[in-house]
Amino acid sequence: MSQPTRAAIILAAGFGSRLQADEGHKLLAQVEGRPMIDHHSSGLHRLGVDHLVVVTGYAHHALEAQLQNVELPEGMRLSCVFNPDFEGKNGTSVLAGVNALRQSGHQGAFWLTMSDHLFEPALFDDLAAEFAPKPEREGALMIDRKLETIFDMPDATKLRLAPTDFDIGKELKRFDAVDAGLFWCGPGFVRALEDAKSRLGDCTTSDAVRALHARQAFEFWDIGARLWQDVDTPGARAHAEMLIKGWRATAH
Repeated sequence: MSQPTRAAIILAAGFGSRLQADEGHKLLAQVEGRPMIDHHSSGLHRLGVDHLVVVTGYAHHALEAQLQNVELPEGMRLSCVFNPDFEGKNGTSVLAGVNALRQSGHQGAFWLTMSDHLFEPALFDDLAAEFAPKPEREGALMIDRKLETIFDMPDATKLRLAPTDFDIGKELKRFDAVDAGLFWCGPGFVRALEDAKSRLGDCTTSDAVRALHARQAFEFWDIGARLWQDVDTPGARAHAEMLIKGWRATAH
């Protein structure tokens, strides 16, 4: 990417009850010896990100206090913003993060991911080398077509990508790919969320995807052979640790 997107938002406002993490929050959960925030910061740093905004909600004081002490890659800073509507849908957390970026002076595009999504490190190298959003695109979602590799398909957000039969959601019966939980968001993505919130009283990232896709202003970027894992249950954390061991073995 010729001009790196310098900011990223991590959504960490939920309860995280399914993981049962002794660490108290998904973002602090240790996965193969490193907290999730460490995996996020190192991966996003490969994309040129130097400002992370973590959107907090449930038990936010404890999480924010611990995040003040995390070690970040050189040149990266982290700030937190509390979403008082954290019990609602995830779009309100995105908008809270956007407001924090605006207050810091950032007006441009940003990366967006979820606190419990772990990605193969080489995916970030692929994106840095190959991802270049087209001028007419206002957002992009990394998708995975390797359906046989999905650890918890019932919980995955699914996509049906037929040109005349598009849909996105967890309950789809027919689908071609799953949402890997990593977005690139331009200003139009934010406007689509704001429009959905104005109309519906709440909003999700899927609302923005649908709206932009309908205007041919959105793209889906296939992660190819790269792997990822949604670390939201003890079994998923164990699976993520197995994946990391495999990535380390391949790297050497």
